Parts: sequence; structure tokens; C-alpha cells
Amino acid sequence: MNITKKDVESIIDASLGATPAPTLNQVDKFVKKTLNYNFAATLTEPFFIRYNADTLHGKGKKLVSVISYPLGGMTHEAKLYQAQQALKDGADELDISMDISAFKSHKYNYVKEELKPFVDIMEGRICKLIYFASLLSADEQIRACEIALELGIPFMKTNTGYGFVTTPEQVKLVKDRYGNSLKVMASGGVRTKEDAITMIEAGADRIATSSAFNIVDSFNDDGGIGNE
Repeated sequence: MNITKKDVESIIDASLGATPAPTLNQVDKFVKKTLNYNFAATLTEPFFIRYNADTLHGKGKKLVSVISYPLGGMTHEAKLYQAQQALKDGADELDISMDISAFKSHKYNYVKEELKPFVDIMEGRICKLIYFASLLSADEQIRACEIALELGIPFMKTNTGYGFVTTPEQVKLVKDRYGNSLKVMASGGVRTKEDAITMIEAGADRIATSSAFNIVDSFNDDGGIGNE
């Protein structure tokens, strides 16, 4: 299998996650730097969307944001309002945190019902469900996937970062069972070119990382690495 720089670059959601509480200037500098790359999307938190949407859209780039981040514990009403405002401000995609506390409390119907409206408000735009794979057993991960399938959510995002490290096995668990029926974004601990390649080989369709520049820039000038 030969995975090229272009293959990796084109599926990355680049974030500034490694910089806690960044200033507007820091985010602006980061966003403008992403314009030099062909990432799938640039991720900023909801507060920053209105300041950076025009910059990205003016260059034909996509902006993704996170909802009820990081642990999904907002009330349903607050979470829905945050999502609606994010779309109004210019977000093209949303990564929505499942209420992990409710899920771990076996309130599966609540989790499903509170996620339903998000599919409608997206109006065809990509929605990813952050399901906290590193906090779940294999059976729980499958249950989270089933909820997403029932609702028509096309993407599972493994984790939020912040200490959660995604494993190839978590990606494979979803892809081996659901194939193309569900896409998987590997998020958390993908910091190097080798990490990215490992996730792609495991089946990841997208990668969220705060090390996007380092990953892409570390490829050899010939543009790829051969993995036979």
C-alpha cells in the first residue's frame, strides 16, 4: 500500500487543539497558515467561526467546528442552539459530542432522541458524532455506531483529543463491521506521519489533528511512503 502526502493531507481536519485558550491573533495566524495546504477542513471552536469563516471560504476552504465540546454535557436546548449559531456564523461541518455521561448511564434512547434534530439542521452538510471510543468497551462502541446509523449520521469521530489516544483497533472495529456504511475520523494522539499512515491503513476516512503542519511537512520530497 502506497500512501502519499496528498492522500494524508486531503483527509486532515487541522486544529489548534494543542494551544489552550488561544487568542484571536493566534487563531487568525493558524487559519491563514492552513490556506497553504489542501486539508479537508480547518477546525476552530464556535467563538472563532465568525472571525475566520470569510478567510477560509474566500479561498474555497471548509470550516468545521465542535458542539458541546468536549464531553457532551450541555443540555439539549443549549447544544442545539450552539449548533444552529455555528452554522449561521459560517461552519460547513459540525463535530457533535455525544452526551457520554448519559450514554455510560445506559440512557441510550435519550442519547438518540437528543441527537435527532442535528441531522435535520445540517441540511446535507457533514455531521460527525464524537463518541469517545477510548472510554467505551467494544460493545459500547458498536452501540454508539448503531445510534449513528439509525439517525443517518455518516461519520464517527473517535475522540476529542485532550489526553484521549485513538488506537488502530478502534478504527478497525468500526470499519470491519460497517465498511463504507460509516466513515471514521481518527482523533486523539495522531501526531506524526507514521501515526497518520497507521490510521489510514486501519481504515480511517478522516484524521483530526493539531499536528497537521508537522505531519504533512514531514513527507519526503517524492510525496509518499511505500508500505508493501
